[in-house]
Amino acid sequence: MISVLYVDDDDSFSRVFKLFLEKMGGFSVITERSGVRAAGMIEPGSFDIVVSDYQMPEMTGLDLLRSYKSRGINIPFILFTGKGREEVVIEAINEGATFYLQKGGDPQSLYAELAHKIRQAVQADAAQRALLESEEKFRTLFENAGDAIFIMDGPVIIDCNFRTQQVYRRSRQELIGHTPADFSPEFQPD
Repeated sequence: MISVLYVDDDDSFSRVFKLFLEKMGGFSVITERSGVRAAGMIEPGSFDIVVSDYQMPEMTGLDLLRSYKSRGINIPFILFTGKGREEVVIEAINEGATFYLQKGGDPQSLYAELAHKIRQAVQADAAQRALLESEEKFRTLFENAGDAIFIMDGPVIIDCNFRTQQVYRRSRQELIGHTPADFSPEFQPD
């Protein structure tokens, strides 16, 4: 189930959005009419995605995005608005919006496209998080291994772990760019 925070000062639009997405299945939607109140609701892990209108009293959708990004919260964001100005689109992308979708047209098609964009954004975010977690696990294993490990590009060292630096009594910077044959290990009893 994808948890969505939908922020729009138009109450009727919010109700239709919630009804349509929840009827599609796979979505749990919480609506909020105020960007300021929505900003207070967004915490790490609170929602899978935020979908927001642009023009609202007190705070625009982009101000909402900035408010939680500035706190280090990285939740995907879709700007879903009737404002189609090019500068709004450019600003949204520059501020880190995942997608921009303009309101209007056939509601069935519009909500189907929005549901697709929400799924796509949430899947991409999950894949990015999994990649970062995998990289962190690799880095931890690599740095804490008891054996000297070189990462090579052909014959040239492009990285090495801490144990390699101990065995060769050289810094990472001294080893990178050379071949292992350029150095001899200086073993010491542990």
